[in-house]
Amino acid sequence: MIAQVMRIGFQRLWHGRLEMLLVFIVPVVFFSIFALIFDRREEVGSGEVATALVDLDQTPLSRAVFARLASDPLLRVSTAAPPTEPAEWEDLTASCQEVLSGRAKLAIVAPAGWADSLMRSDPLTLTIAADTSDPVAPRVVEALVHQAVGRTIAELQIPASPAAGSSPEAVASPFGAPVRVLDLLAEGKSNPVVSQFAAGIAVMFLLFTASGNAGSLLEEEETQTLERLMCSRLSMSKLLLGKWLFLASIGFLQVLVMFGWAQLMFGVDVLGRLPGFLLMTAVTAGAAASLALAMAAACRSRAQLNAVSTILILTMSAVGGSMVPRYVMSESMQQFGRATFNAWAIDGYNKLFWRNLPATQLGPELAVMAVSAVALLVIARVLAMRWETA
Repeated sequence: MIAQVMRIGFQRLWHGRLEMLLVFIVPVVFFSIFALIFDRREEVGSGEVATALVDLDQTPLSRAVFARLASDPLLRVSTAAPPTEPAEWEDLTASCQEVLSGRAKLAIVAPAGWADSLMRSDPLTLTIAADTSDPVAPRVVEALVHQAVGRTIAELQIPASPAAGSSPEAVASPFGAPVRVLDLLAEGKSNPVVSQFAAGIAVMFLLFTASGNAGSLLEEEETQTLERLMCSRLSMSKLLLGKWLFLASIGFLQVLVMFGWAQLMFGVDVLGRLPGFLLMTAVTAGAAASLALAMAAACRSRAQLNAVSTILILTMSAVGGSMVPRYVMSESMQQFGRATFNAWAIDGYNKLFWRNLPATQLGPELAVMAVSAVALLVIARVLAMRWETA
């Protein structure tokens, strides 16, 4: 019986040409428009920047510079733990785990011997290891670092050499302390920004598709088809489970088409992250299907469902990061956005395609989406009891 419900759903979709267009073509068009616009990395505002301080120098100058940076209101600073073995701190990448794991947007690294090198003609470089998903933060912090170094050197009256910098990309401050920005995450990616917009757009249209198809419950109620189904051997639980499987399957295929397009046209490495991508897409599609069924069970008509779902989905998409990247939002708004599917799903996809983290790091996102799917499906079942008692 469950398979029969699924077959009817697919037949309904196949004969609805406009619905096919909305499910598979419109999301890709919208995604392409957003990708082409924002791939140019337009300048946007940036809030308080989560920054890790990695002091490998451990001199009075480096400690004074980092203390000045830590007091800056534009930075939310975390300080790396003191080294236990000097060898552990020689690898810059290992010193920037806060950035690679997503706990900080930037890590400011003072190399060992940095303060002493300022009196030579080839001073060592202060490095800002950056997550450039927020393109503004590295520029802001680079200016703050130049300012902090210059003022601290002047206060301590250190006779620094006015060198040009120890590497081509390093920019020297007026006091001879070169600073460079190292992009930790974009290197090696053919199109590093597009994957973020693919995730945001895919989740938003996934919610619209699920809510639209869940409206078939209300249509069946209006045509008394639901009443006849309840008189058969089909129970309400089996009906909802069949609907849920259908909605989740369509959502899964929709996201698959979206990211397939992203791989073909924009170079997003979907095949290279396939296990994690399939897991994330499966739980996201399941949660969206459960939300759609809960909304349909709570509404009294198709028109009411359309209005409620449109408002709810647009709101979730706005605060959850589907329409506007969350890094341009305030810290409180970013935390508020984590109450939405969009934020958790986007964070999961970003871990895969932006941070190159393995699927084993998706635990929080998979757990939240899976629990949401089960909880909302239970809510839908409880609300659907009104059709059994009618």
